[in-house]
Amino acid sequence: MPTPQAIPDLKTLKEIYQSQQSYTRKTPLIPSEELGARVQGKVFVKAESLQKTGAFKFRGALYRLLQLTEQEKLRGVVAYSSGNFARGLAAAGEILGIEVHLVMPADAPKNKIDNARAHGAEVKLCYESTPSREEAAAAQAIKLSQQHGYSLLHPFDDAILIRGQSAVAMEASEQLQQMGETCHFLLCPTGGGSLVAGSSMVFNAAHYPDTQVLAIEPSGYEGMTLSIEEGQRARAYGKTASSCDALQALSPGEANLAIIQNSEVAGLAVDEAFVNEGIRFAAYNMKLVLEPSGAIGIGALLQHPEKFRGKTSVIIASGGNIDIEKYARIIQR
Repeated sequence: MPTPQAIPDLKTLKEIYQSQQSYTRKTPLIPSEELGARVQGKVFVKAESLQKTGAFKFRGALYRLLQLTEQEKLRGVVAYSSGNFARGLAAAGEILGIEVHLVMPADAPKNKIDNARAHGAEVKLCYESTPSREEAAAAQAIKLSQQHGYSLLHPFDDAILIRGQSAVAMEASEQLQQMGETCHFLLCPTGGGSLVAGSSMVFNAAHYPDTQVLAIEPSGYEGMTLSIEEGQRARAYGKTASSCDALQALSPGEANLAIIQNSEVAGLAVDEAFVNEGIRFAAYNMKLVLEPSGAIGIGALLQHPEKFRGKTSVIIASGGNIDIEKYARIIQR
């Protein structure tokens, strides 16, 4: 566990956010009267689905590449990802002129694979799924790094990357201040944990004593929740079917958990039916296209309305990269 001094102060986090602004898009913080009515409170949706590459992952990937040494930039990088980090890293590499190599699970959404390649990344598909699809792809990325000398980047368990992801919460914080609003709950979709860890740096007890940061996970993949409860890295079973392909890490990253153990993050699981309901709600009521992993925060509020009753909640809609055929099936259902 890092010491409190290892957690950047707000001034440093704001500087990190500002260093990205010439490359990233400021995404809207949208009030949802319909969701507010469900909980008899206020609800805002941070539409990171409208970020470049369609997900918040672009922010952290960009910041991570900006921190490489000149030699590392020349050698190129390799990483594994099930989708959104892959596309974000590929796009950041294209912008900065850095060669990007990716290992992606073969069952990753086709649009995410195609988009990563469209940004110039070399993509290798991993057909192994033991002990998990992410761990098998990670092992292949490590081999490529050793064989070719690429800098190996982790999609979520990386202290520099986590700081880059804090920009989502920093931007939301500034928007809330401009609107004269507070925040009682910040709902963060959670897989490996870089978003919730970065967000907890901003919305921590020292700066926002009235805010509870929530790690929102698919049922069956509550690795972060279990780890928080046990006080050490724990592993979810991961045997439940889930459409949240970006949130299927069975255990949180070590760096992410260490940061969270210095804060007051709690976990909350969401069933598949409510994930799909979140997608439909965003489409019909907010005109937002969200992928399952991006809609899980809305699903959490729909499944557990009593938890948010009479409070002000901010939901991070983390991504919108979904195959159009799959999206149509969910909407029609």
